Amino acid sequence: MTRSALVIANGEPPKKQLLQSLTRECSVVICADGGANIAFKFGILPDAIVGDMDSLHAEALVKFRKVPTYEDHGDESTDLEKAISWAIKKKYDHIVVIGASGKRLDHTVGNLGVLPKFYPDAVIRIVDDLGQTRYVGRELTVDAKRGDIVSLIPLSRCEGITTKGLRYALENEALELGVREGTSNVVINTPVNIKVKKGHLLFYKLFARP
Repeated sequence: MTRSALVIANGEPPKKQLLQSLTRECSVVICADGGANIAFKFGILPDAIVGDMDSLHAEALVKFRKVPTYEDHGDESTDLEKAISWAIKKKYDHIVVIGASGKRLDHTVGNLGVLPKFYPDAVIRIVDDLGQTRYVGRELTVDAKRGDIVSLIPLSRCEGITTKGLRYALENEALELGVREGTSNVVINTPVNIKVKKGHLLFYKLFARP
């Protein structure tokens, strides 16, 4: 049985309607340190707060004083990584992350790294107002609508990529950031299937055509 958790990071949150929808979709809400400030702003009561607790605002501390907190000052992982690790230890195998993008670019790029880092222990989606990002692993099949805009984002050099269902198909080809990217492809058949033999590849899908 799938157990899903919503992890709120300390970046740019989505709009209230999407945030409320994701909260209803998930069994628990976990705040990664300063993510509790976002929960406070939107009137969401988290089930746990995880991290080094150096970004919490005073009003959130007071409001959530009865919420279980798990303080971790380890320097080798980010607050987001700590929150995801906590969720996985609690047997949550589907994790939705919000607040992972926006604000500082270095944080945004670093947060993308959690997708391969925790694979295959959990299926993780990073979601914002515009779309969602997932890790391909060695193969990913996704239900999508014809006309949807999708991108393949290589975190490292990715080799042996083969796609089905995309307008600009790849057949045992390579993608590498700064050399050849896979931005703004279009779904022509569903489901979409992506295979990759080597490397860390992300799949990004826009929620709606701009």
